Amino acid sequence: MTQTIQDTIEQLHGSLRDYIEATYHISTPALIRQRKKLLDRAGVIYQVPYIESTPRYQSGENFAAIKGLPPAALEVYKILSTPASELPALLYDPPYKHQSESIRLNLVDGKNLLIMTGTGSGKTESFLLPILGKLAHEAHSNSSVFRDRPAVRALILYPMNALVNDQLGRLRSLFSDPRVVGRFKQWAQRPPRFARYTSRTPYAGIRTRTKDQRKLKAFDDFYVEIQRQAQGPASDEQQQAKTLLEQLKTRGKWPAKPDLLAWFGDKGTDWQDRKTGEFLRAVILPDDVELVTRHEVQVAPPDLLVTNYSMLEYMLMRPIERPIFDKTREWLAQNPGEKFLIVLDEAHLYRGAAGAEVGLLLRRLRDRLNIPPERFQVICATASFKNASYAPEFGAQLAGVPPETFVPIQGDFAWRPHAAPGTKRDAEVLASLDLGRFYGAETEHERAALIQPILAHCNVAGGDGLEADLYHALSKFPPLGLLINTTMKQARKVEELGRELFPDAPQIADSAATVLMALGSMARVDPKAPGLLPCRIHNFFRGLPGLWVCMDAACKEVAEDERSGICGKMYPQPRERCLCGARVHEFYTCRFCGTAYARAYTDDVDSPSALWSEPGRRLRMDAGETSPLLPLDILLEEPNPNRPTEPADYDLETGRINPNQHGPRMRTVYLRQDRTTPPPDEEGDVDQSLDARGQFIPCACCGKVARFGRTTVQDHQTKGDQPFQALVAKQVQIQPANATKPSQFAPLRTSASINESLGCLVAAAV
Repeated sequence: MTQTIQDTIEQLHGSLRDYIEATYHISTPALIRQRKKLLDRAGVIYQVPYIESTPRYQSGENFAAIKGLPPAALEVYKILSTPASELPALLYDPPYKHQSESIRLNLVDGKNLLIMTGTGSGKTESFLLPILGKLAHEAHSNSSVFRDRPAVRALILYPMNALVNDQLGRLRSLFSDPRVVGRFKQWAQRPPRFARYTSRTPYAGIRTRTKDQRKLKAFDDFYVEIQRQAQGPASDEQQQAKTLLEQLKTRGKWPAKPDLLAWFGDKGTDWQDRKTGEFLRAVILPDDVELVTRHEVQVAPPDLLVTNYSMLEYMLMRPIERPIFDKTREWLAQNPGEKFLIVLDEAHLYRGAAGAEVGLLLRRLRDRLNIPPERFQVICATASFKNASYAPEFGAQLAGVPPETFVPIQGDFAWRPHAAPGTKRDAEVLASLDLGRFYGAETEHERAALIQPILAHCNVAGGDGLEADLYHALSKFPPLGLLINTTMKQARKVEELGRELFPDAPQIADSAATVLMALGSMARVDPKAPGLLPCRIHNFFRGLPGLWVCMDAACKEVAEDERSGICGKMYPQPRERCLCGARVHEFYTCRFCGTAYARAYTDDVDSPSALWSEPGRRLRMDAGETSPLLPLDILLEEPNPNRPTEPADYDLETGRINPNQHGPRMRTVYLRQDRTTPPPDEEGDVDQSLDARGQFIPCACCGKVARFGRTTVQDHQTKGDQPFQALVAKQVQIQPANATKPSQFAPLRTSASINESLGCLVAAAV
């Protein structure tokens, strides 16, 4: 197990560096050392780690304190925020300030909203709760219409299917909660209903008995079969099915239908009445909360429809979906006091051409529903939009409603009140903790003994358990408050925090900050609650884009004792010239012997003169057709005497081969000898399959040839999935197993964090 954040980062970085060094062979020790320095430099294949604490937001007013809130909405919110028997509370009362503002402004004041809060701020609840409150109000005050007039009363629009799928679990938990279902049935004799309508929703086209048997088979084989087994005779298989069923429901992966077997029907029974043509299976039942097929939605539109803008455009055009909009339009026409509520999540993506398309789509939708702008209520939600002054104009342009009806909502952070730099004594006490011994301790008693000096320093007696003791010690510890507040604003470099948190102890500041981050993430009163410092560590990796070298072996940018005698300074990015003034080309080596080459490009492989650093295609210009730039390998080392090569003079400043007049800086390089252009065929065309004639085949030193007669001279650009696999393999190796038991969802018991001091590590190989 790694001890600190930095240990983990170094091991991951080392695994990627080792992969590159082992895969891309260099034979010269001086060049190997140059490459190692590059790979160890931040910004080449890795970035320095950043830490970001999870934002905490200010609480708003209680649901009961929201003036003018419809009684039915308040009733639903209160029952969902109160535990009952085995049902947990799904809402917090009071909610976050931006959530209570969203409820008040939307349900009470009838405003359009642009919600601009960060990821993890409860942004989704900021529009789901107004939707639920709107449906509750209608079910209570106009129960007969809610019962008898199926229509889309609210629509959530996403830019892509993946985002739609992410919301299904939350919708299922809210809408199918027995407390909500019972209250809606008490008011309107039916539950609230929702549906996902995307390409994942089975199935397209007109419904037939034959199609049902084929298109719904996958649904039968998975969901229905699990419930059949769970309700079967007692056995090990039945118990496993029951456990799996409960896990799927808990995770929101199970359709919100109270009796899936009754809905789907028994095997072997008819799908359709042969006399009347009425479908008998997979039809809406009175207590169904979720509609899972397209045909259910077309027959009885749900109260809430979740889709993406591409599907909505198809729906507006196709006759088969016409009943959805017709019934919604009829509901709006017969209930002039009702509004159509549309939510645009990830609204920041709707800019430019995409925004114009969605804006026109929304206007078509409003025209289809035959309602004016004042009955088209809009909630835009985004975590990536910060300009509150521009928000009303942006929302108005997108949705086609007046800008004065829009109100921007921003989340307000709940700053830690106790936040200040630590003293020198604070740093000394923290730095005295040996994290290696702490993580290596086998019992909680041993760990508790190791943190005793910290507890004593914070005047905490201890005895409540390791995590609770740390919470009591650190909850009002000023350096931790400063750490939380500083990293809640934006992600900060880990290496910068020590000096900021402990300015009076520069020698031990980094060690003290590391210990503080480790213990802060563990400190909690409730084992299920997040720590005092819930955070993520961002560390980004990428593959090497290649290597480029100065062509001057006596390059002044390389110390004399570090020169290779082959080439000059090495660069991780392409450039035309070295800082010494010499030309730069991409660095290639033989994969077998590691001999150094440079890759250039020329328009005349037979007699090259001017060389370029990038390839080029044939172009037709007004003055005529230009020749393509083809690869030409330049051997930078002495060739094998038994391998024929052509020596050439290379001008280091102009990049020309064998110039008529030598410049002040010249060197000798070697080209492939047999690179003559083949003669044209009878039609005058040249066989361009021999474009590799400027490449060394075989290698000029080891004489090796790759498979299919290709060159062994390769670049240093990482390719494929292997770099990412090297990172993942190392991450699994240093990542401790979670304390939870293995399950079908996590058979390897892998945890979400690298260790208790990390929170979350983000590693990206590009």
